[in-house]
Amino acid sequence: MKYLRHVLVLAILACWTATAASQIPTKVKPDDTRNGPKVVQAFRPAVAKPSEATVRVLADGKEVAYGAIVGADGFILTKWSEVHDRGKITCKFKDGKVLDAKIVGVKDDEVKSGAKEPTGAYDLAMLKVNATGLTTIQWRSSKDATVGKWVASVGIGADPIAVGVVSVGPRKWALFDQPPKQINLNAGYLGVQLADADDGARITGVAKKTAAEKVGLKVNDIVYEAAGRKVVSAESFMNAVGRYRPGEKVLLKVKRGEEDMKFEPILGKRDPKVFGANPQETMGTSLSTRRGGFPTILQHDSGLRPEDCGGPLVDLDGKVVGINIARAGRTETYAIPSDDIQPLLGDLKSGKLAPKDDLAKTVPVPKNDSLILTTTGKLNDKDTLYKNRPGRFMKTQEVKFSAGVNYAIELRSAEFDAYLILEDAQGLKLAEDNDSGGSTNAKIVFRAPRDEAYRIVILSFNGNETGNYTLTVRKLAEPEKK
Repeated sequence: MKYLRHVLVLAILACWTATAASQIPTKVKPDDTRNGPKVVQAFRPAVAKPSEATVRVLADGKEVAYGAIVGADGFILTKWSEVHDRGKITCKFKDGKVLDAKIVGVKDDEVKSGAKEPTGAYDLAMLKVNATGLTTIQWRSSKDATVGKWVASVGIGADPIAVGVVSVGPRKWALFDQPPKQINLNAGYLGVQLADADDGARITGVAKKTAAEKVGLKVNDIVYEAAGRKVVSAESFMNAVGRYRPGEKVLLKVKRGEEDMKFEPILGKRDPKVFGANPQETMGTSLSTRRGGFPTILQHDSGLRPEDCGGPLVDLDGKVVGINIARAGRTETYAIPSDDIQPLLGDLKSGKLAPKDDLAKTVPVPKNDSLILTTTGKLNDKDTLYKNRPGRFMKTQEVKFSAGVNYAIELRSAEFDAYLILEDAQGLKLAEDNDSGGSTNAKIVFRAPRDEAYRIVILSFNGNETGNYTLTVRKLAEPEKK
């Protein structure tokens, strides 16, 4: 490591000297930047060994992530949201060989009822390839990754894919500290500031001339239900309201002191000048779609692309202090700290955290329930646009219902905010997503008035969203209770 530090210092001094010699250059030369060839090459000794324990992860032949070999018998850790429902998974090794991979474990839990923080939303997946005797990464405590220390992101080549320094040491998730998802500028705007409360979301501020002020919401009101969805935190409240568009009403149940109250504001529009993304944040790269809400993160300033996440982050000794998990901003890349990851490896390898292939089987149903239909598909930008919801791509599914029978229609997706509409044979809307229990999935419970073929419309809640989905239709003996 001492040798590496000397080489690194010399490389950086050489860059500075070159810049000084030309005084103010008219054009920045590659060698004058931190990620220039000379600086990057100085990190080759640090990534030489861990690159042998790194793979490039591909989905249907497309590069989507990197992975870290954590078991000599074929176990590889990567980023879950980049491989979930993306097609056939393969891993390319440093020596060029390519092996098929299977997802055997996932650690990406949602916020549990009553919790204020994610209970394990690490966005990690364990892959398994048919191989033995593989080189594995070597861990180092993330406590040693203190602010200002050099780090390198490992690929399968001789050079690191990015270099930088630790900008913030390992820290726990906190509301607004990490973005839960990219802001949807088309969503309705209520106009409140929020904080977590023991039994919901507490309003800490009400903006002037907004929907919230017009209906009489006040500071210290506790919102415990929004649009039929239980509110367990400020973030869950924002997600529930964010499913609605400007001009739509949303029913809020509020506790003010000892009094229970109801409000039904008509949502306004967001000002793009206020809520639009800072263009500087995306200079030079796009941001990861899933880039926040992780229980713990280690932040560094390397310029990592979203498709280069999932691999090892190493120190100057080549020891892994974290797994890169998201590009969150122009100078922000997040890694899950090594101290958080190592306790998870046993469960991820064991198979008990394996993803369910058939989502319908994981849904609690009555004993006398009968499965009518289960199918998978993918919304894409070549699909027809739904006439009554501009910018929403759609697919349709025809199904025959019997008069007087109750049915549950469920649409589940990990890639877009699901939305369901049920129409009769003449195209008349009969029902739409009524309440999916606070998640981004969609569900309709419907009692068929007559024997005929009905049309299920599958689309996203937000505009221009695409991705894989599973649709399930079940016959119910009795209506489900809300």
